Amino acid sequence: MTESLTRSKKLQWKWVWITFVMYILFYILPIFIVGNYFTNKIGIQFMGTWMFGGIIIIAAVAGYLSHGVTIWEPALAGAGLAFAFFLSLIVYIRIFVNPSYKITGKIIWFLVPTMAVFLLSLLGAWLGEQLQIFLKKKSQGSN
Repeated sequence: MTESLTRSKKLQWKWVWITFVMYILFYILPIFIVGNYFTNKIGIQFMGTWMFGGIIIIAAVAGYLSHGVTIWEPALAGAGLAFAFFLSLIVYIRIFVNPSYKITGKIIWFLVPTMAVFLLSLLGAWLGEQLQIFLKKKSQGSN
């Protein structure tokens, strides 16, 4: 029991990377696919819903699947994903759209969405951990 408590206090970097990959495969990829092929009302509604709810769902799945308590790991992965997205967007704009584009004064454009993704991921991971605890208690109670 003490081993699981000490292990849960340390950040599990493995789950940061696993969650990051989950975000790419199950969050970013569906958004790009739907955004490119389904431009009708249903596609737009899916994208809007998934952009918000997908963060919570994927973080919850990561929190549920991981061993021990992993709440901060999906949140860090989500913030890292948001930061990487905005950084790649700036690079894209500087290379293909406007080479003289300046980021000065626009840092808030990075901070607010990154913080929102971090908080939504934190909520999702907490929900996933709560489900893991609930199901564990339920299975122990039925034995």
